[in-house]
Amino acid sequence: MTARSDRLPRIVSSAAALLVGVVAQVGALLNWSTSLDRTANPLGYASNFFDFQARAFMDGHLWVPTGSLGIEAFQVDGREYMYFGPFPALLRIPVLWTTSEFDGRLTVASMLLAYVVFATMTTRLLWLVRDLVRGRDEAVTTREAAVLGVVLALCLGGTSLTFNASLPWVYHEVYAWAVALAVGCAYWMVRVQLDPTRWTIGWLLALDLALVLTRTPGGFAVCLGTLAIGAWWLSGRGRRSARRVGAAIVAGGVACLAAGIALNMAKFGHPFLFPLQDQVWTELNDHRREALAVNGGTITGTQFFLTALVTYFRLDGIRFVDYFPWVTFPAEPARAVGSAFIDQSYRTGSVTAFMPLLLVMALCSIPWLLRTSARPRTSALWIPVVSMVLVTAAVMNYGYFAYRYTGDIVPALVVGTIVTGVLLARALQRAPAWAATASVTVLALGAAYSTGAHLLVGFQTAAFTSPGPVLARYLATQERISPGAQVRLTTLSDDPPAARATPDTIHVEGDCDALYVETGEDADRWQMAERRSVVVAARLEPDFTASNSIIVTIGTDPRRWVRLQTNNDGQARVILQHEEDPWYGPWFDVLPPYEVRIGVRDLPEWGYAEVGSTPGGFVGFTRSFSWDEDWVREPIPIEVTLADTAQLAERGIHVEREDGVTPPTCRRILDDYSAHEQ
Repeated sequence: MTARSDRLPRIVSSAAALLVGVVAQVGALLNWSTSLDRTANPLGYASNFFDFQARAFMDGHLWVPTGSLGIEAFQVDGREYMYFGPFPALLRIPVLWTTSEFDGRLTVASMLLAYVVFATMTTRLLWLVRDLVRGRDEAVTTREAAVLGVVLALCLGGTSLTFNASLPWVYHEVYAWAVALAVGCAYWMVRVQLDPTRWTIGWLLALDLALVLTRTPGGFAVCLGTLAIGAWWLSGRGRRSARRVGAAIVAGGVACLAAGIALNMAKFGHPFLFPLQDQVWTELNDHRREALAVNGGTITGTQFFLTALVTYFRLDGIRFVDYFPWVTFPAEPARAVGSAFIDQSYRTGSVTAFMPLLLVMALCSIPWLLRTSARPRTSALWIPVVSMVLVTAAVMNYGYFAYRYTGDIVPALVVGTIVTGVLLARALQRAPAWAATASVTVLALGAAYSTGAHLLVGFQTAAFTSPGPVLARYLATQERISPGAQVRLTTLSDDPPAARATPDTIHVEGDCDALYVETGEDADRWQMAERRSVVVAARLEPDFTASNSIIVTIGTDPRRWVRLQTNNDGQARVILQHEEDPWYGPWFDVLPPYEVRIGVRDLPEWGYAEVGSTPGGFVGFTRSFSWDEDWVREPIPIEVTLADTAQLAERGIHVEREDGVTPPTCRRILDDYSAHEQ
């Protein structure tokens, strides 16, 4: 077999792994639907931030429209800025320059493009390391290709990037790009050490700059690695004593660092920190202000390291249940360890529990790297590995805990796993067939476990983040896959849920007046899946004349009034009145049997209730949720009260309240529960 005859095993191995990764990534991104412009929540909040930033660049400035970022905005000198790096925004400009059709709808496309970069660079890195360790002249065998294919599938599908894809918004888009660019930097760091051409150096610096402009801590880490490579060449100890090469690399690394610093200085007047005291969320949240006061005006520091270590590497950082989705995050949000005073925390899985094989393989690469550090070719792996470890520094010293932050750990896991995978494939070349089969089986099971766990927890998280139809769909899927399990999870009362409950608990209010699910988070604890609509039938006497009568009061906060306005031409319209300008429905002819049906239909996914009429159609919206003193979102009871029926009758209007259609998911759950109790 010649060196070139191994192309087929390489291609087949890579293609099989890519298929696994792409199916997982696309499935999570689309939430197993066909919605290519899907957003993390139905209103699109936080999925349009980069579009605002791109439009600002197109207008020639850094600040974004006031109010466009909500609680995430930083207010500096009367303007609002986004703290996320601008690279994903820059990518949008070619599209936004030609049309506004896709504003707020490009996050899925951006994250998919980031995954293409990640998959490409991870695949190239794997084969580069393989050839570096074994030599390019030694052809890839079928057995070796099988082992490396499974290792690649583990890297492409088994990381927290698969979970992050379930929520296409700015918080996860940043990590999609940061991980892809960091792994790309690792690849080009190796290439530059082996062959420092203009092409390889240019690619390294381009990815350095892109990462600096995406996520500052990771960008600074790879820039330091680039400077180390430049210094190595400048020292004259390289394979070629090319000081000009070293000078070019150092100059490029410094320029990338300078670009990141200059951008942050322009927005916030600091080389790399954000003025958290100027964030809108800080103004609203007492706990954030207390956290800043306790931690000296920041939520970054070594005081959070122990909490991060426990949170992200605890053995029990996962929760298994005997119903779909079977795998979830721990039942409670991450808690502080020791004297640390943390800012915010969510239910956070651990690397150890969700990515065990990646972690073990990454750790196993360290002893080999230490033993081979003196070898000229394999020593080229050291700077990339150390750089990827430095990328983790930010998350390990940050007082805000969520599973998405494990994205900072993924590059180190991927690079370390590739090194160990290559060594394992080499060792199995001379092993008995049963040993090779067993090893590939273990690798495949590890890849399947991590990929499946991330897909399952991502599917649940997407549902818990999107109340309404998406959550109802999740409950329907749960019942279909785990029939009977929801009976054990269901509680009943005549009131909305008040106290905390075990995550996944289902609560039915009244006779399916509303259906809730407990998320287990400190914020947005009970998410609403469905709420029964309210219908009021107003019957007019045939000879009705002009009037303007309040028909019902909607007991939200503040209250709303629904008026039925008629004229002398046999027409009517419905008006939704509140403290601001009222909403007017269209005029319509009132025909026999002279009845107007007015409905109030809650849309939990939007946080608003829709008021409409038949005939007539849409009238307006009224808010159906509020924030408590801790800024926890709570549904507002929609209490519809009829106006004085005697006074209305004197005006020739007779009203009667009716129940709306029973929410279907709630009805099925309640029927199953009642049947079981009997």
